[in-house]
Amino acid sequence: MKRRITFRRQQGFSLLESMIALVIMAFGLLAIAGVSLKLARSEDVARQRGEAARLAQEKIEEFRSYTQIDTAAGVNAWESMGSGATTDSVGNGANYHANTTFTRSWQVFDSTDDPWRRVKISVSWADRTSTTATAETTLNFSTIISKTDPFDSGALAFPLPGNTTLKRPKNRNLNIPVPAVDLGGGKSVVQLTNNFAVVFSNDSGYVVLTCNFIVDSIDDLANCTETSAYIIAGYISLDGSISFPTGLLVSSTGLTGTTGVTCSLNNAVDQNTGTAITGYKYYLCVISVPSAGAPWAGTLRLGGTGLNSGATNYKVCRFQYPTGNGATANQRNVQPYTQVSESLDNQNYILSTSGGPNCPTVTSLATVLHQDCRSSNAARATECPVN
Repeated sequence: MKRRITFRRQQGFSLLESMIALVIMAFGLLAIAGVSLKLARSEDVARQRGEAARLAQEKIEEFRSYTQIDTAAGVNAWESMGSGATTDSVGNGANYHANTTFTRSWQVFDSTDDPWRRVKISVSWADRTSTTATAETTLNFSTIISKTDPFDSGALAFPLPGNTTLKRPKNRNLNIPVPAVDLGGGKSVVQLTNNFAVVFSNDSGYVVLTCNFIVDSIDDLANCTETSAYIIAGYISLDGSISFPTGLLVSSTGLTGTTGVTCSLNNAVDQNTGTAITGYKYYLCVISVPSAGAPWAGTLRLGGTGLNSGATNYKVCRFQYPTGNGATANQRNVQPYTQVSESLDNQNYILSTSGGPNCPTVTSLATVLHQDCRSSNAARATECPVN
C-alpha cells in the first residue's frame, strides 16, 4: 500500500516581493516629496511676486509724491526725477519674509519740460532654485507721472460761486479761463481782441506770451512776445431787472507792482452752446509784472461813464467767499489784494440799484459793498473812475 504524502502550503512574502514593494513605496514617497517641493516653491514665488509688486508701487508713489517743480537740495522735485537702480535694503529676506533679495530699477523717459513723463519700474529677484533672476522672477510696471504743481492741489477746494466745489475742465491748470483754446504743446490762448491775445502755460496757469494779432495755431506763437504776467478774471452780473451801464469797464486804477494792465470786458458765453448769457459780463485783466514771480497788490475797480453818471445809481457788490478749504484771502476775493503772485479766477461782482448800504445775497452767499457809484456818494468820481 502506498503512503500518501501531503505538503502544507507556506504563507507570507518572499524577499523579492518585499523588495518590489519597497521600490514602489520609494517612488511614491519621491513623488510626494516632489509635489511638496513644488508647492513650497509656488508659495515662495507667489509671496515674492506680491512683494515685488509692492516694491514697484512704492517707487511709483515716490515719483508721484514730489513736492515742487524746481530742483532743490533735499526736496523731492519734478525736475530731479531720473533713472536709477538699487538693492540697498530692498526686499531683505529677514524683513520682508520673501526668502530672497530684490533688485529694483527704474527708467524715466521724456523731458522735464513735457507735461507728463513715462516711467518704467523693474523688480527682479532669484528664487530658491536659482542664483540669478529669470523672466519668471522679474516684474515690469509702466505708468505716467503728470507734471502738476503741488501748489495747485489746494485749488481743488477753491470756493466757486455759491460756495460749490466745481472743478475746472480741459485737464489744465485751474487758473486758466474756460474760454481759452488749447493750442497743443502745453499752451492755451485767449483772444481778447483782434489785436491782442494772451497765451497761458497749461502747467502753471501763468501768462507766458502776448500776441498783437489773431492766434490760429501754435505756429503763430513764434511771433509773440515773451512776458511775465498773471490774470485776474471773473463775472459781473445784475441784481434784478436792470441793465448794464453803458461804457462799463474794468479799471487798473489803484494797482501797484505792475508794469502794465490790459483788461477786456465781453458778454459771458455758455461754453456748451456758444451763445451769450443774458445779464452777465465776463472780464479778464492781464497783470504784467517786472519778472516771473514778482507780486502785485491793490484794489480792482469797475468804472466807465455809465457807472458813475446818469440817472441810475449803481452799487458794485463783491462776492467775498468764506474762509476755509485752504483758500487764501486773495483767492477769496478779499480786497485790497496783497502780494499776489498767482493768477486769480472767479473774482466776481454784482451790480445793484437797491437803496441803503446793503448788498444782495445770492444763493445763500452774501456780497459786500465794493464801490458806491451813487450820486449821493461824494467820492463817487474817485471811487468809480471813468478810465
